[in-house]
Amino acid sequence: MTIDPQGRLAARLRRIASSRAWVYAFYVGVALYVTVRRGAPESTHTTFKIYRQSFWHLFHNTNLYAHYPAEQGAAAVDLFKYSPTAAALFAPFAVLPAWPAMLLWSLVNAFGLCFALERLLGAERARVAQWLLLPEALATMQAMQSNAIITALIIAGFVAMEGREQLRAAAAILTAAALKIYPAAALMFGVCHPRRLRFFAISALTGLLGVLLPLLFTTPAMLVQQYRWWFATEARDAADLQFGSSIMQAVRGWLHVSWPNWPMQIIGTVVLLAPLLVRREGWRDAEFRIRLLASLLAYAVLFNHQAERGSFIIGVTGVVIWYVVSPRGAVRRWLMLLPVLGLQTVPLLAAWLAMQHDLWRAPLPGEAGLARAAR
Repeated sequence: MTIDPQGRLAARLRRIASSRAWVYAFYVGVALYVTVRRGAPESTHTTFKIYRQSFWHLFHNTNLYAHYPAEQGAAAVDLFKYSPTAAALFAPFAVLPAWPAMLLWSLVNAFGLCFALERLLGAERARVAQWLLLPEALATMQAMQSNAIITALIIAGFVAMEGREQLRAAAAILTAAALKIYPAAALMFGVCHPRRLRFFAISALTGLLGVLLPLLFTTPAMLVQQYRWWFATEARDAADLQFGSSIMQAVRGWLHVSWPNWPMQIIGTVVLLAPLLVRREGWRDAEFRIRLLASLLAYAVLFNHQAERGSFIIGVTGVVIWYVVSPRGAVRRWLMLLPVLGLQTVPLLAAWLAMQHDLWRAPLPGEAGLARAAR
């Protein structure tokens, strides 16, 4: 009898890789790790403090967007920049003690991403995606940011649209948009499905309810003022040409120019939407729609003027989704691996352009049969 320890080890590793329990255990481990690290007495990290304090500033009718050095950090960047609705949504994490709140926040981000990938891809392909995204999940969760749950909400909205659950789709997408504005672009998937006017009406009503949600904790006059302060904050950020890891910032660095963000953002938006608008037959094709989702996730980072290291989980998730639903090949593998390994703007742009190529070249319903008939 021969003993094959390498073969048994390989079989065991394959079982671990395909095990839902193992991948979730690793994500829980990440959540525990970042909670211990960021909750340590010597930690000076401010992001989660800012989230928690935003609810109390809303509740006590004070400016959400002012500096509060004693409460949430003295650096110039230690500011709350999300919408007043986001401040209301942080209520569960504000009323709990700091450590349990931090652990809950980390678990919401970890499990939200894992669950969304399973709903979108099914168990086998989701497992591949979950393992590939673990390093990026660690990076964004270590920064205590909201990018993992934003990614999960965009995917959840897409999945709900695929199931014709329009209210759930609108609620998921607009909850993500309350945290950061750009997830609202996912509403574009409504055009791919029947009863699209109904969906956009539901989205408008859901958005209005979201805008008014802070009235549970503040007065109408103060809420109007909070929105004024928020718009002013967004305008200042839009004019900032130095911050971030967007493609606009990269181009300015390469060419030594001071171009504003909006011309390149318009070009990127046209490139994103062109397959959706031109290849209308693809609206009926599930693979075409899921590739559009992957493209949107990458676009949301590349053309976000405030993109930073923790934001790349959104774009890399798009790359991984594109990879697992596409035919495998060496080029696709490298285009996926470079962003997964932490290389940022340029590799992500290369993968996004490959996604656009696939969206234009992929056979649409009926085209594959016509091609076979022609041969």
